[in-house]
Amino acid sequence: MYKTDFQKLEESLKSPVNPDKLVSKQASESAVRLFEFLKSIYGKKHLSGQQYLLRDELEDLVYYPLTNKLPAVRGYDFMGVSSCKKTDDQVDRAIEWATKCGGIVTMCWHWYAPTDMDDYSKGSSFYYETTSYNHKTSFDISRAVTEGTKEYDFIIKEIDMVSAELKRMAELDIPVLWRPLHEANGNWFWWGNHNDEHREAYKKLWYIIFDRMENYHKLPNLIWVWNGQDKCMEVNPNTYDIYGDDIYSQLPYDHTSQKDRYTYGESIANGKMLTLSECGYIPHPDEMKKDDVKWLWWLPWWGEFVHARVEYKPVLNEKGYPVINEKYMTEDFLKEIMAHKDVISLQDLPWWDENKYTIPTILKNNLDRLYEQNK
Repeated sequence: MYKTDFQKLEESLKSPVNPDKLVSKQASESAVRLFEFLKSIYGKKHLSGQQYLLRDELEDLVYYPLTNKLPAVRGYDFMGVSSCKKTDDQVDRAIEWATKCGGIVTMCWHWYAPTDMDDYSKGSSFYYETTSYNHKTSFDISRAVTEGTKEYDFIIKEIDMVSAELKRMAELDIPVLWRPLHEANGNWFWWGNHNDEHREAYKKLWYIIFDRMENYHKLPNLIWVWNGQDKCMEVNPNTYDIYGDDIYSQLPYDHTSQKDRYTYGESIANGKMLTLSECGYIPHPDEMKKDDVKWLWWLPWWGEFVHARVEYKPVLNEKGYPVINEKYMTEDFLKEIMAHKDVISLQDLPWWDENKYTIPTILKNNLDRLYEQNK
């Protein structure tokens, strides 16, 4: 059984940091091409992005009817690739987005872990026991990075399951902006910042994931996004390509550049590009230009961060489209942003060709259904 040799890994990571080169030793041509494209636009333009979860993908029915465009980067989740939870089709949708629509894929991992290592049916979650969420776990990250424990066997099995899905994407030549163990500076996830012991265990778990995917599974399609968000969670810069920050401002209608967070990120990113890997509010490109803030892409979260909901049900207009949630953006704002000269949509990607690519199947089916209903 392959095990991470931490001393050997540490030695391999001692080379000088080169932000212009991917950290993966077996990066595919498509991963390198995507990375070169990202570097070419950094500080000049911004990729529009959107996170998805539910199969109906109602977010598209806000973007497309209003702007006739879709975001260039689409976020999906490995949360359904789990021993604890029924599988979902997010990976399949990510594959369609890349192969049939020509879009860029970013993947995160809300990692379900059990409370009872002998009986997963007793409950599992990615939220940690000290939080106020209804569903949470007491999964012990310190035991998870200790060989010989049930927790360790669990994390190795799960990493391999996710690696198999990433390999499936690699076989289709899909590069992935890969963001594991996200928001590690917070205390809401079981891998997060709870105390000194947790911080060290988080770093060890990051290295296990990195080593296993790079040196055991030898995945060629990964562009690593570190989302630790704090110096106390810092990992070796030779294990990530892009620094990610997740910002959910509590200020109303906050489309500022988030300059303070960007400046802090720059101070610990070791020269790597910075991205707004999740957000509530889209920062205005004019504000970013004014403040010299260069977020590579932005990624509003799914659901109510785009469309209005009442008791988790979408609010629809007279045509059957979801109504934009004006708490986070207005129709005029979204139209302005998607048409902005510094913003890249799906259709603006240099390789996008309307004769080769199409809009997502779910969006097309939704539009066809609404057309029939409104004839």
